[in-house]
Amino acid sequence: MARMFAALAAAGLLASAAAAQQAPESPAPSYALVQLSVSSAKITPAQFRKHTEAIRSCEEAVTLAGEIGADVVRNARVTPDRLPQQLRPVMKDLPLGHATQVFSGSGSTLRVLVLCARG
Repeated sequence: MARMFAALAAAGLLASAAAAQQAPESPAPSYALVQLSVSSAKITPAQFRKHTEAIRSCEEAVTLAGEIGADVVRNARVTPDRLPQQLRPVMKDLPLGHATQVFSGSGSTLRVLVLCARG
């Protein structure tokens, strides 16, 4: 889980620690996520987007990762307050088994999150 949050922080997507500390406790859902990360030297953003748009399950995400040489990080019980503000509505409305849009902090690593379950 720490690797995923480090990657999100590197991509500039995690909320600041101060904001997270000020967030009130809520009965918000949690998410089981799979993060795929791949070097942009291995695949273009357009190719990665095309592949990840076709994902319809977390199993497909893991299979795709093997095919394209992406790293996989699995995380259970990620609460919305641990996600950046701009990603919260995306995860709330994202169909199970689907991937977010491709994001990248530095441009050298491409990432998506795949929603496996809501809790």
